[in-house]
Amino acid sequence: MDRPHVTADGDVIVPRGCAGKLGAATGPLQSRELGDDVLLSAHPQPGEREKPILYGDLRLFHVAELLALISTMQRDGVLHILVPDAKKSIFFAGGEVVFATSTVEDDRLGEILWRQGRITLEQLSAVQDLVTPKKRLGALLVERRLISPRDLYRGIQGQVTEILYSTFHFTRGEFLFVEDATAPKNAVRLEQSTRDLIAEGIRRVEVMNRLEEIFPDRELVPVPRPLAVEVRLGETERYVRHLVDGKRTVARILQESRLGELDTLRALAHLRRVQLFDLRSSREAPPAAGEDPLKCWTVLLRHIHQTLAAEEPEYVARLESYLGSPPATHRPLFANVGFDSEGRLDSATLLRNARTVAPDRALEIAREALRSFTDYAHFQALDVLDDAAGGRLSRRLAELRQRAGNEEG
Repeated sequence: MDRPHVTADGDVIVPRGCAGKLGAATGPLQSRELGDDVLLSAHPQPGEREKPILYGDLRLFHVAELLALISTMQRDGVLHILVPDAKKSIFFAGGEVVFATSTVEDDRLGEILWRQGRITLEQLSAVQDLVTPKKRLGALLVERRLISPRDLYRGIQGQVTEILYSTFHFTRGEFLFVEDATAPKNAVRLEQSTRDLIAEGIRRVEVMNRLEEIFPDRELVPVPRPLAVEVRLGETERYVRHLVDGKRTVARILQESRLGELDTLRALAHLRRVQLFDLRSSREAPPAAGEDPLKCWTVLLRHIHQTLAAEEPEYVARLESYLGSPPATHRPLFANVGFDSEGRLDSATLLRNARTVAPDRALEIAREALRSFTDYAHFQALDVLDDAAGGRLSRRLAELRQRAGNEEG
């Protein structure tokens, strides 16, 4: 037997060589839970451990503080970060970061190389099934000349830094630093010092905090807008824009992009800044193709507009005047909204404005604004029309409301 074995009774059997290293012959082992792992120790007395360790709670110490401490003391060893459903390990040599590992799928080398643009998804899929404990992914990619040894080295450097930066967002969990001078086989020399990595990690956290203010609700649905003018986009923005289909939520786009949370949110923020999509609540059912979700009100307003144009055309200006200076609460909603020559209101712009003001209540506040405008328009029409024309208008509006099932009224 060359590795530990757990019996049906819950006992752990270890090879004699491992038992000697654990010191099992000198006394009983002590155990302590570390997240999903268990720390076994044969040194219950303080100060008797062969290799020093540092253990604690991330609620008391931020990852940046731990990195700064290890760097300042120029220690060799491994810092394990243990959080629910994940474990990330950072390796040090003389206080400098030289390697990192993670149990998270998005942190795997293949995903990192793809995000860096060094391989395609097709190339990754072609070799993924050929990976074995003796033939690692990087070696396969180089062997098949899909990447160069230099690209592989750069990819591992990127993998190490991305894993490291991701730990800066952990605020709950546990950490364990074990001093050990044994360097990992895949150790690399990073271009940044640990001090520079700490500064960049903190900066990324600040950027993420600002992005989360733009997308506070991950269940909102980005709805693409037609491209009015040509907008220059980078490769990342073009890729993320392809995922914006009016069906995927922000959370689903983050999951499917495989670009990492920070880069995906940054791309979404840029797309929103250049007005390539609106945000809609996922609880709000999308309208069918070609259907106007505000049709109940736009039909009423069009009939009022056409009646005034036919009976008292000079008073159509009263409706235009309202749109130019609506009540303060509705002013942002009616920005750049107007009637066409046939009395159709630009409801698409109104709805886009509503999604900017309140993404999770866009349809509700748009209907409320149109309800107020319709009441105003009806009142103004009755004020200038004679009794017969006014009566016909009121009856027709009542019929239209009834036909629509008075859904929004």
